[in-house]
Amino acid sequence: MLRLPLPLAATASVRNGGGRMSHVHRSTACVRSPISNQFRFVVRMAYACHQRQVPYTLEWTVQDGVAQATITATGDIPMPRALPKLPKPKLPAVWKPSIWEAIYQLDAYAAENRRRPGFVIEHSCGLSLVHPSESGEWGIGEYGADEDIRQNWRLTHTASRLGFGLTLTFKRATDALLLAASLPVDWTQSVEALQSNPDFRRAGLSVQAAYGNGYTRSQAKYKLLERAA
Repeated sequence: MLRLPLPLAATASVRNGGGRMSHVHRSTACVRSPISNQFRFVVRMAYACHQRQVPYTLEWTVQDGVAQATITATGDIPMPRALPKLPKPKLPAVWKPSIWEAIYQLDAYAAENRRRPGFVIEHSCGLSLVHPSESGEWGIGEYGADEDIRQNWRLTHTASRLGFGLTLTFKRATDALLLAASLPVDWTQSVEALQSNPDFRRAGLSVQAAYGNGYTRSQAKYKLLERAA
């Protein structure tokens, strides 16, 4: 029999008098906290031998307060199954709304000094995505013409229904909302309360500088530079 020193584990083959190959395996592991990989291997080997009905012995000893487990198996040595890998921690999922989550509201957004109807997706941060719709039907314009529901989305302040002056695709409107939500502003407050917050104007300009078009974008960048000066 071949004995292996700690913490190794292996399979040895020796030839007996009859000329046949006899397989012997011996492993020893110390039992510590946390449980070592070697001890886990001994337990897995014992379980594999039990399942395959391979003869084995499992001995326990305690020396100087340290417990040891030794397994000796003879015969057709099985290969223990690998331990399942620990699941990788999942980062909190980025908000990915679906267009079909939108709810039709008659006061979806503020325009021309009154509330207008549209499809709304509200975010818990106090902002919303709004797709204007006079017809109340997806893909149908005010006079029955077809329209692309992925276009013409607006980012609005939920409480006041006021917007950022942007008209974007659904994907870009979602990204703009997430940018605004990441800025140091409590969007759940009223407009009156927000106006007293110096970060409120900076946040609006930051969103316009990132997602505005032409004049809106350049003006927002210019005003941000003025405030930083």
